[in-house]
Amino acid sequence: MIDTWNHWLGEMPQSLKVKPILTYYRPFNCARVVAEVTVLTSNAAEPLILHMFFHSFADPDKVRHQVNKGYELAVPPNAVLPVFAIDAWQTVVWTLPHAPCLPELTELLRPDYFCPLLIAPDDLPTNLNDYPAPQIFRYVPFKRAILTWDAPNGKHRYFVKLCQELEFTQVVANFQQIYAQSAQLSFKVPEPIAADPVSRTFSMRALPGQQFTTVMCQARPQLEPFKRVGQVLAELHQADLHPTSVWTPAKEFRLFNIAMADVKLALPHLAPSIDWISNQLTELANHIDFSSSYPIHANLFGDQILYSGDQIGIVDWDTLSLGDPHYDIGRLIAHFLYLAGHEQLATKTVKTCIEALLEGYESAITWKLDRTCLAWHVTMQILLRGKISSLRKLPPHWQEDLEFVVAEAEWLLAGCSQYIVLPPLSQCFIAAS
Repeated sequence: MIDTWNHWLGEMPQSLKVKPILTYYRPFNCARVVAEVTVLTSNAAEPLILHMFFHSFADPDKVRHQVNKGYELAVPPNAVLPVFAIDAWQTVVWTLPHAPCLPELTELLRPDYFCPLLIAPDDLPTNLNDYPAPQIFRYVPFKRAILTWDAPNGKHRYFVKLCQELEFTQVVANFQQIYAQSAQLSFKVPEPIAADPVSRTFSMRALPGQQFTTVMCQARPQLEPFKRVGQVLAELHQADLHPTSVWTPAKEFRLFNIAMADVKLALPHLAPSIDWISNQLTELANHIDFSSSYPIHANLFGDQILYSGDQIGIVDWDTLSLGDPHYDIGRLIAHFLYLAGHEQLATKTVKTCIEALLEGYESAITWKLDRTCLAWHVTMQILLRGKISSLRKLPPHWQEDLEFVVAEAEWLLAGCSQYIVLPPLSQCFIAAS
């Protein structure tokens, strides 16, 4: 990096610190890393802090193509060079906010532009010079960015989504629809504040509480939180909501097959088991009655549920859809099973907590939970959770995590999971045949 910096700006930095966070990895294809870079030069009183996005390619020809595209961006005068290459790494480096396909990010990070456009007037200081700057919370290349903003009076925190043009209208409509029903719901949802179609940005006030993932990782025999979450999901699935998107098993299979192809590339010894599981799930899907008429979150896992002692909140309503309620429940349980393996949680405690979740859900629904359908969803979703949390992010022991989820999927098919009591799907398939 220092050699590149010297070539780039013509001055050797006195010090350079890089804090990388791996955000995305695809085997034999590419990897994306966002890093905070702090640079101190000899003639600078204060260090320069940049957010850099490293995009490494297996194909070196893509590096030069990306750099050439970067120079076509509209860049403000005197701006830091937006893009350069580190050829030895086959890597393109973007200096955010000059983001691929998201040029609006440059203006959005200016407080004088961002605050009047997206923040409620009662949260703003009277003096323009006192406006706090937004911070980059998450950046997904070529897709979206999420910004945060904290009101100086300490009352509210904001989340702001910068979306692609094709999804902006749908995302705004979903958040507005769920918030319009919030007075009839026992759980909290984010309050929409502003939507700007020109910059494709949508702002909302953040909800309090800790992510339910944290509660699951603690895996203590405190059953009330799990029972309450089950009741809340039952309430969502019976709410008066009419989203336009529809979840289907065919859509899920497309995502599943792409994800599992990556897992098999990374760990080829798992390929026979994954192929067998995939074949079983495909055949079983022909004999399961998937509903398409219930409002569902459609992207639910522990991070989207915020838990506090007096309330539960649910966030991230981008994918609000009509579909199978077992899908939401299955995703949440699959996330818990993944955490059980990754964090080595006590088997008995995890099982008791899942039972409490299902007890709360079944006590509040007007239909009968189909445990065969639920088992199908949990089996598929634990494999997808392993791909997202382990292969995409490459945490320590990611190989063991993926081996665990594949083995657990096989146990779920046989009805022998240590963590949850569900019917054996393999026997259901034989009976159906």
